[in-house]
Amino acid sequence: MTLGRNIQKIRKEAHMSQEDLAEMFHVSRQTISNWENSKSYPDLETIVKMSDSFHISLDILLKEDLVMVKTFDNEIKNTRKYARALIAIAVVFALLIGSFVIYSCVYFSTKSKLEGNFAEQLKENQFYKNRDGYYSMNYSDDIVYSVPNQAMPRLLDFSLHFPVSNVYCDIDLEDTTVEIIWEGDNDFSASAVSKTNNKIVGSTAEFEENDFNDMQKLSNELGVSEKEISEIIEKGNKLYKDFYSK
Repeated sequence: MTLGRNIQKIRKEAHMSQEDLAEMFHVSRQTISNWENSKSYPDLETIVKMSDSFHISLDILLKEDLVMVKTFDNEIKNTRKYARALIAIAVVFALLIGSFVIYSCVYFSTKSKLEGNFAEQLKENQFYKNRDGYYSMNYSDDIVYSVPNQAMPRLLDFSLHFPVSNVYCDIDLEDTTVEIIWEGDNDFSASAVSKTNNKIVGSTAEFEENDFNDMQKLSNELGVSEKEISEIIEKGNKLYKDFYSK
């Protein structure tokens, strides 16, 4: 006997009309008619409810209806596949959330440390905010060190460093202006520009790695005394370490 006939038999034995059964399972009368004529089948949830409501085992309810049994079996398998897929998605989602929480903790800890140290160094070295928005320190009447106004990138930029980590030094000489830029610990470049025609008259662009430790060569190239350029480079290295290497 097919599932449709079993449903019809159950309904009639319970002295229920198709309308009564439809109301019981929250479907239309036409749906009940289609079930009884095997034009369509109830879903798994409805079949289980029907089994419970009329105290009939699923084996008896589905007996001899091979098409419905196969459909039932396929739906169970698909449900299991969906369940496994949902579990996998949930695990991946949990890992992503966990990773983001860990990253957020690291980000805010790093932000507090870097920005706190930056503010502390500004105060200790007596930097002031200049008209260009940078912070400057007057090392002497003709020598000024500067650093950018630093702030950490936003959380979702996924960066744990300042956008730019530089220290600048401007030296005002009689005929030239010398600019030195630190981009790392003991990693700098320098150039001397003529005040007369704004042309570069000295530069470290062609220096080999060892040349940056040769203060005499650096002095000759930039037009700054060896003693003074040595002190300037030493101070710039220290400032870079204080601002960015702690």
